[in-house]
Amino acid sequence: MRTRFCCFCICVFAVLLNKACLQLTVEGKVGGSALLPCSSIGNSFKNEDATVYWRHNSSQNVYDIIEGKGSVEKQDPVYKNRAETFPNEYMKGNFSLKLNNLQYNDAGKYVCYITKAHQNPSTQLFVKDGGNHGAATRAESTVSFLILLHILQYI
Repeated sequence: MRTRFCCFCICVFAVLLNKACLQLTVEGKVGGSALLPCSSIGNSFKNEDATVYWRHNSSQNVYDIIEGKGSVEKQDPVYKNRAETFPNEYMKGNFSLKLNNLQYNDAGKYVCYITKAHQNPSTQLFVKDGGNHGAATRAESTVSFLILLHILQYI
């Protein structure tokens, strides 16, 4: 029974560790810029086919690309004059977003909804001041290490 429990714990830990390692993260500094990647591999786009919605924490409208044209009509005011994309890249399937003049409240999960490709790549953005480089990464590594130690004590 104990062996099954140990195997189960190791499998769960491996899945969680794999998911955490594959999650895309971007770090930026307050006042700086961050490039949030979004691309569709294997799909060629005509500009009129490119409809993409960038959202922050599931609800805030950061930027829309409607039929190959940038749209800020429904953009949340906190992103006014701070979000930009690269229209020359749309036909290549690149819908990355550059967020300028970063603020602490910009931190969070950004999702790029690519309607034609039915893909929703996401990026976790960490915003730090000049003296906090790597703090989140160290914290995540420490938590993973502590979980591993806890599991190993049962083996």
